[in-house]
Amino acid sequence: MAEILSQSQIDMLLNSLLNSDEESGGGEEAAAPGGEAQNAVDPKTAKKVKEYDFRSPKIFTREQLKLLYTIYENYCRIVSSHITANLQSYTAVEIVEVEEQQYYEYNNALPDSVLCGLLDFDVKDEDNIATGDLIIMEMSKDIGFCCIDRFLGGEGKPLENDREFTEIELSILEHLFKGMVGLMKNVWADHLEINPKLVKMETNSRILQGISADENVVIVVMMVTINDTQGKLTLCVPASTLNIMFKKREAMSKRREIRGDQHSEELRKERIISQINESDLVIKGILGEATVMSKDIVELQVGDIIMLNKPEDSYVDIAVENTVWFKGELGVYNRKKSIEIKEKIRRGSDHAI
Repeated sequence: MAEILSQSQIDMLLNSLLNSDEESGGGEEAAAPGGEAQNAVDPKTAKKVKEYDFRSPKIFTREQLKLLYTIYENYCRIVSSHITANLQSYTAVEIVEVEEQQYYEYNNALPDSVLCGLLDFDVKDEDNIATGDLIIMEMSKDIGFCCIDRFLGGEGKPLENDREFTEIELSILEHLFKGMVGLMKNVWADHLEINPKLVKMETNSRILQGISADENVVIVVMMVTINDTQGKLTLCVPASTLNIMFKKREAMSKRREIRGDQHSEELRKERIISQINESDLVIKGILGEATVMSKDIVELQVGDIIMLNKPEDSYVDIAVENTVWFKGELGVYNRKKSIEIKEKIRRGSDHAI
């Protein structure tokens, strides 16, 4: 009966095969001058490799995340001025990163006691139906207590002992959050029209609902510095909301391109018409035609009569350059001979008048 290998024996065989491969490859490297491997990699200069989970693929491209980074980089400059004006104390806000992950990873990283504002961007899909997903803006408790201390006349220092926010403190911070949320409309104005608003304040991360645990979200991390106090300001945007926002942005960009093309076409027409208006054209009235011998022309005298090929009461042909465009009636205007246009000659390419 054939012998069956145990798991330990199988592991030993695999290890021996791996060791033999390393030795065969290492022999070539050892042959290099100086006894050093030619293909040795310096760990300091080696690129960091980030693991990719194929069970939860990324939804957004680098360009889209870079766009969000640019938008909220501008937002940091605006919101830092807003907080400085409210607290009357220098505040610096810098963007740290924009990262895509699943919501449960973000929620599990939050402590039980948080300072969150639930926002509504008022984004609607093609059928004019709101997404229903709320955006979460989370501020570090150190920054929150620092703001409260500054609002109430203090130096702006965080509390040494961690505790929950009171109702009065939440009301004070709600005023600050509303101003910060309203500024997002300004930074999105060049890309998309949104109407962000603060729905409510929340201090318990475990009851934050409205986003599925397995849904992809984009996390915008910003660092806030008030005097000597530092903390994070993060924004969690669901993928469903961002997808609609990016689609609307693309549609708006296309409409702007079409309007731009139409505007440039109108300008081109105006330039052509202005050039035509400045050009000189010869307009002449043709009373009629006659065929005369050159001998008769030479012998013409004052008072002689030339017979034309038209009756006396017929219309006069009006020619622009050498092409007849109108027919008119001969008359007098302001004691000068003139022709009144009566009709336009229709051509094959002209529309009926």
